[in-house]
Amino acid sequence: MKKKIFFLVNNLEEFCSYDLLKKYLYDVSITVGETFPEHPEDYDLVILWNYKKIIHGLNGISNIILFHTSDLPKGKGWAPIYYTIVNKEEYYTITGLFAANEVDSGDIIVKARFKMKDNYTATILRQWDNDISLILIKKILEKFKDKPLKGMKQTGNETYFKRRYRDDNEISLDERLKEIVDKLRASEPQHPAFFFYNGYKYFIFIQPEFEPKFPDDLEIIFYDSTQ
Repeated sequence: MKKKIFFLVNNLEEFCSYDLLKKYLYDVSITVGETFPEHPEDYDLVILWNYKKIIHGLNGISNIILFHTSDLPKGKGWAPIYYTIVNKEEYYTITGLFAANEVDSGDIIVKARFKMKDNYTATILRQWDNDISLILIKKILEKFKDKPLKGMKQTGNETYFKRRYRDDNEISLDERLKEIVDKLRASEPQHPAFFFYNGYKYFIFIQPEFEPKFPDDLEIIFYDSTQ
């Protein structure tokens, strides 16, 4: 029987991963919607896909998961791709975890990571993030094909990324280029870095001369408490 997945999204018009769904989950029955399913138990997985609203009453529902771009419990909160770059993290990490009543606090199911390089920009990382999240969904379905989905409680010190606003991307003309390269790498076209010069506002972007290839050092680790 075909596996069934529900993707809960913020806005159907903004969801742009249909081609990736066909690439990685071609043998899965998929529903994409803006409203939490009335009967989540009808699906093998309910994915909160970059979902920004809080869903209450998740206790006792064991098939609702999400993906967060940090090595949880480190890096809970906002703008994880931005902070991965500007904090000079050694690895780019995506954590697959159970949804919980507290943000980014559910049991960890799986993590994927690869080493960061200086020519990785936020735009490129976001593209890969979507690919890797769908790869992880496929592997979750394969691993837990005939058994309940399981994970492990988060351990270690929690850290939190603060929310960022458009004005946080302002660049000072007094800063040297070397000092702002990471901030430019971490800014995306929909929230670009900018500066003011003689009363005019300018946007500033950078991109590597050659687009980097998908990382060949991708490592995937499951956190199944039964192992």
